[in-house]
Amino acid sequence: MNRLRIKLIVSALAAAVATAAVAAPSSEGSAARDSAQNTVLISRAVDGGTPDGPSTHAVISNDRRWARAIAYQSDASNLVAGDTNGTTDVFVVRRDGVFGNDGTQWFPGPTVLVSRGLGGTPANGASWGPALDGSFRARPKCVAFLSAASNLVGGDTNGKVDAFVARLNGTGIRRVSLPGRRQASADTTAVAVSGNCSRIAFVTGGTVYVKAGKRVKRLGPGADPSFSTGQRQDLVYGGPSGVYLSKNGTSRPRLVAPGGSNPAYNDIRRRVVTYEKSSNGHTQVYFRDLGHPEHAASERGGGLGNGDSRNPVIGNSGYYIAFESDADNLGVNALRRPGDSNSTTDAYLYTDVRKLTLVQSVFEKAVPLAGGGYNPSMSFYANYILFDSPAPLGSASGPHQVFMRYLGPL
Repeated sequence: MNRLRIKLIVSALAAAVATAAVAAPSSEGSAARDSAQNTVLISRAVDGGTPDGPSTHAVISNDRRWARAIAYQSDASNLVAGDTNGTTDVFVVRRDGVFGNDGTQWFPGPTVLVSRGLGGTPANGASWGPALDGSFRARPKCVAFLSAASNLVGGDTNGKVDAFVARLNGTGIRRVSLPGRRQASADTTAVAVSGNCSRIAFVTGGTVYVKAGKRVKRLGPGADPSFSTGQRQDLVYGGPSGVYLSKNGTSRPRLVAPGGSNPAYNDIRRRVVTYEKSSNGHTQVYFRDLGHPEHAASERGGGLGNGDSRNPVIGNSGYYIAFESDADNLGVNALRRPGDSNSTTDAYLYTDVRKLTLVQSVFEKAVPLAGGGYNPSMSFYANYILFDSPAPLGSASGPHQVFMRYLGPL
């Protein structure tokens, strides 16, 4: 068999695999997935136990079912040795063991402190708000975050909160929030990183900027930037009239969801944006295929949630949306049964295949934890859903830790 024919066969197989990978998830596989579901602690102390401070706002890389990295912020001092600065830091934990793109159980490896000062010294200010890269075609390699510290890089003399990016092992920290390639005169309030780490979006003084190489592009007034999950580098953010989309993160933004805010966007197979919008006296989570009418994700049987829903994230070709909600009338299981009686915020997963919500801040399926679930994040195919909740798992109150709900292989 000649080399050209081999190449053609390999290309055909790769195309078939890619097509299968973006196919709509089957609602018939849920029973098989249920048997493998569990909830485990991700923010672990050095000895494997509960950390001595709260850990929150976890994010997981979008590299399909590999999901190779998780980042989060924590006030704990015993996640790694030598954390002596007594304030919030950003940490990364890499996936351990042997795994493939098949959605098997996720095991945490060693935890790495990312927000370190020059020469490995403790940061002299708090760091928070991590964002990870990783996409349908690229493995994760960087983490972005906000920091009030002035000793992460040389020449940081503006006394403001800045955005930084580092490798996953905490080395190579760079400051990226430099509007006009100068130190910012206002605090930076948000940061996002594209799937291949080629672009960093940040919000300084209420204006959205994107750093691409050495160029810093000003997009306009806005908040809450988020790069697409999938393979492109498109950016969405909340602006004066709703949600705007900038192709490749550097093109002129266009309005794609009037009245929306705090968006997330998918660009594989379907181009779907999800966002927050006020309706029925509460903040609701909506979504729409670009150019088409919007639909509510925070609803059950046509009735909108009776409490605020927020912080949407999107994956699997737009078929899955995770969000947190104060509502107690959303469906908690595949039968659309209500049953959220813990009177606090919970993490939910909406599936656009079956048009229903499933509560994910649980230990026992469909039974919300007493302490609820906050700040959800999920892998591209929703095999792994993160949230923070009081620890030990099931506590009604107390310092939060990061937990992972494993939904089984797909």
